[in-house]
Amino acid sequence: MNTFLAVFTYLAYAFIIVAYTVKIIKYLKMPIHLRWELYPVIHENAYHYGGLRFESKKWWLSPRPRRLFRALKYLLKDYLYFETYLKKDMIYWFFLYLSHMGFILLMFFQVVTILGAILSLNGIQVDRSSPFLSGWLVYILMQFSGFISFLTGIAGNLGLFILRRTRLDLRIYTTPLMYFGYWFHILLSFAGFFAWFYEGYDFSWYRKFWEGLFTLKFTSLTLCNAFFVFLMALHLIYLPFTRAIHYITRLFAFFMIRWDDEPNIKGSELEKRLTEQLNYRINWSAPHIMTGKTWKDQVQENG
Repeated sequence: MNTFLAVFTYLAYAFIIVAYTVKIIKYLKMPIHLRWELYPVIHENAYHYGGLRFESKKWWLSPRPRRLFRALKYLLKDYLYFETYLKKDMIYWFFLYLSHMGFILLMFFQVVTILGAILSLNGIQVDRSSPFLSGWLVYILMQFSGFISFLTGIAGNLGLFILRRTRLDLRIYTTPLMYFGYWFHILLSFAGFFAWFYEGYDFSWYRKFWEGLFTLKFTSLTLCNAFFVFLMALHLIYLPFTRAIHYITRLFAFFMIRWDDEPNIKGSELEKRLTEQLNYRINWSAPHIMTGKTWKDQVQENG
């Protein structure tokens, strides 16, 4: 059992890393998007009133502005606040917020647990009585993030399930996979709660499990703890088949689509890519489209 859980955990992490890497590379190789032309763009100097650099005389002579801190601040607010949902439907926003915080804290719980295992293997005591600030802090974060993630995971996913089953405007857009996801996260959260309760309100056993993974000296687990470890590994394998990758792809949506205002300058890399894409053949039909021809032919035909 112990060897199986260790190997399964290794494979789960390898799988999610490979799967997400393949997906990201695929997205990066996709054709250049159609420009949105939506303003204001976050990095514009005149962003606060909706302006843009085209208002300036000889704007093409000045470098394009960059405001990375402002963009990251906006993204952080978008990830942690969900303002759009709050304005449209406060009840749905509340349970959506809980479920997302549960997911984010679950990932954070994994990170601090692994960090705790690394500290412990390097001689730093990781518990509430640790003389080392790093060991004490990691222990507190591990306890807090684990407990809160399981609590919000149960409340948020159960609330979303009930809303999507009882409201027609939500039910018609809900797939069986989404229902499965809600109950999977609820089961995982309950398993985490039971393991935490069974071990005397402590997650140190999970840190020791990770120490065993690093040293190849696998620790013995109770049935309750083993079930939680199994679900955690299964969760990693499950994620690439869900919409969870939107935590990453939203970065592409903002930086490479919504805020991308790179000009098409003669001789630039962008011009080369656009020229290449003009030679793509059209494989769909419409009254105004020349099916089977290239986009270059289409443009020339339409003048």
